[in-house]
Amino acid sequence: MKIRAVVLILLVAALAALLAAKGFRTNPVPDEYTSNGAVSQSADLIKQSIQDGKPAWLLFHSKTCQPCIEMEKVFNTLKPEFEGKVTFVDINVNDPAEQELCAQYKIQYIPTTYLLEPAGNIAFDYVGVIQLDEMRAKLNALAGEG
Repeated sequence: MKIRAVVLILLVAALAALLAAKGFRTNPVPDEYTSNGAVSQSADLIKQSIQDGKPAWLLFHSKTCQPCIEMEKVFNTLKPEFEGKVTFVDINVNDPAEQELCAQYKIQYIPTTYLLEPAGNIAFDYVGVIQLDEMRAKLNALAGEG
């Protein structure tokens, strides 16, 4: 009788482990990221910015890390102030459509900021949170206003 109980417990445990492993492997991509193979809109924004001869701020981040959320607030606060002068490119590293761009810029940690000159060359890069006034000064200098 004891052997049957042990075998039954082992079978239930094995079945639970299989179901858990299957769930981890087939976790679907969240709906907000289903791009159906679409090209990165961020990459298109960067190309357009270079064609237009405008500098750009690339912010690589996620919606879940606290420093990323802080940096996104700085990004969103400054965006209206620099509209038409600097292209703001919001890149969510969890979006499958953005993976090629993340690889191109060798993103390892987030939040990561890149400031691009009008020709597309990197003028500044930083990992972490940049304070609002410091970022404003960098954008002014980039846009030729500082």
